Amino acid sequence: MIDRGAENIYNPGAIGVTLIDPLEVLRLEHTRGIDELGKITIANESIHTDGFTAAAFRQIATSVNYIGLEMRKHYEKEERYLFPLLDKHLFESPNEIRHERREMWHAFNELMMIVKDVENGRIHGTTLRELMQSSRDVVEQFKNHIERENTIIFPMVKRLLTPDEYAQFGREIQSVTYH
Repeated sequence: MIDRGAENIYNPGAIGVTLIDPLEVLRLEHTRGIDELGKITIANESIHTDGFTAAAFRQIATSVNYIGLEMRKHYEKEERYLFPLLDKHLFESPNEIRHERREMWHAFNELMMIVKDVENGRIHGTTLRELMQSSRDVVEQFKNHIERENTIIFPMVKRLLTPDEYAQFGREIQSVTYH
């Protein structure tokens, strides 16, 4: 989806070049992340209802792997290309978001360690409870963070960035997303 404003920001006369609104790229990545978080929730509910199964655990492990790879890349893009622009425009830099992310990734790393322990057969009496609680924590923190970015941060970006900054942001996001 190309934002109507993108027609003015990107060079509409460029032949063979289609630039996608960078915030739409980031939102699409959010949507994919939300899908994986939903799969974790379903697997967690299955374990709660039916007990531990290989299929439910495999789904958690697969989704954790996706988040660890793809969502980490997503957040690195935002840190590298978006946050420096916000730092220039906001009286207070987005330190609250950075702190939230640190906590989010700390919770994720705990979940990842539990998943690795189960995969390696290092299971103890509280492993299942820890897996389920850690899964719920990660889902909640990631969903809240994504919701905040989609509803507060991204609209603010549209208002704050100059057309030149937005165009540069778009080129940078596209270069690392579609390389």
